[in-house]
Amino acid sequence: MLLNYLEQSYHLGPLTIHIYGLALAAAITAGLFLAQHSASQKNIKPDHIWELSIYCIIGAVVGARLFSVAMHLDQFLADPLYLFRIHEGGLAFYGGLIGGALAGYLYLRRKKLSFWTAGDIYAPALALGEAITRLGCDVYGVASKTAPWPRIVNGVAYHNIPLYMIAASLLLFTLLWILRDKVQQGQLLLIYLTGYFAIRTFVDFFRSEPVYSIFNQAQLAGLVLLCAALFAIYFRNKSLAGNKGQQSL
Repeated sequence: MLLNYLEQSYHLGPLTIHIYGLALAAAITAGLFLAQHSASQKNIKPDHIWELSIYCIIGAVVGARLFSVAMHLDQFLADPLYLFRIHEGGLAFYGGLIGGALAGYLYLRRKKLSFWTAGDIYAPALALGEAITRLGCDVYGVASKTAPWPRIVNGVAYHNIPLYMIAASLLLFTLLWILRDKVQQGQLLLIYLTGYFAIRTFVDFFRSEPVYSIFNQAQLAGLVLLCAALFAIYFRNKSLAGNKGQQSL
């Protein structure tokens, strides 16, 4: 199953069950329970996690769709109603991450809660959720005769992109879970972001043909976000060091 996956959807009478939707729902559920567990250890009210999650999910869906439409602008210009046909696919993770983070930031600011603390709570949950969601993906990857653990489609071997992402995301989740009580505030979130953008940039070499030199569009976006995450780590560490120095005076 992990090598060739399930069909994209199943029909139970008039009801159509989409495997990606089931995987996404399972990922959100697992992420919520994991975030609640982490929040309870920081004495944060469960109600805040539920409310924040609702804001983030709505922001993520809107951001993911807008990012996907921006990546397929010609299709949107030819048919503006394409924006609303989410059931046909087209939710970009980068857009979802940005949209969810922005919605979460607005909620946290209104409630006067720490963005960095919330980010650290959600970081392991996001990595685990990514791994679970990939179980429902149908991305083939670039055809290759030398692909390790290939996905066979109509007799052609493709790089098994979902399997690569599942393995990498689980490794990232393990690292974050080990470090969750060993790093300063905000650093766990930034480690997650750096790790995810690095993983996506690398794995996408096996995902689709390059558009710009050796990179595709998603890789260029990933590289920009990776640089932003590295800058954020630098300035966050500098800020934490400054605060520690002030406290020692």
